[in-house]
Amino acid sequence: MAVAAVGLFLLAYQWGNQYKYGAAEPPAIGGVLLRPPRPLPEFMLADSADQPFEREALIDQWSLLAVGNLSGASGHRALARLIEVYNRLADQRELRRRFLLLLVTADSAPALARDFERLSPAIAVLSGQRAAVAEFVQAALGSNPDQLMNRNQAATTDPDDTPSLFLIDPEARVLALFPGAQPAEEIAEDLKTLVHYQARRSTDSGRPEQGGEGSGERP
Repeated sequence: MAVAAVGLFLLAYQWGNQYKYGAAEPPAIGGVLLRPPRPLPEFMLADSADQPFEREALIDQWSLLAVGNLSGASGHRALARLIEVYNRLADQRELRRRFLLLLVTADSAPALARDFERLSPAIAVLSGQRAAVAEFVQAALGSNPDQLMNRNQAATTDPDDTPSLFLIDPEARVLALFPGAQPAEEIAEDLKTLVHYQARRSTDSGRPEQGGEGSGERP
């Protein structure tokens, strides 16, 4: 179940998307907006080259994250869903330069991970021991690790078995959750709305914009 899969996460932040867009208030989106955003704790996973991947790598990036079994159906569905959303951001050139698609898995398969990463330069497959991944899911996403890591491996089009996606902002905070039943095109529109909102807030506060159109390359 989509709602059950994110248990504590939704329970803590389910009211977030009730806000309306305004001069000082966050926008309404189809997903679940976290208010306040959830800062990621320090963590260490490994990329497909077995190099450390830590929280610092997410700074100045927008990231869309899913959890799944790399060699099973859940990982394939998660990657397909991430790519589908990314493809719907084709008109967001600057955002795509600062956008990561992250699959977190306890199923380490470096050769398969590299094959998937060849589909797009934005994809990064991150793995770790099951206990480390469970700790990351619980601490970073506020979700029940068993529910996210033990998804049904049978091929299915059931939206309740479609991976939820988590949006991480350029300050390495979980900003929003997109349940499995939410269409990719709606997620893409939510992303554009949230990036525009963050850019407006950064401009109003005198901080550099992150990831919006016209923000330029990352140093």
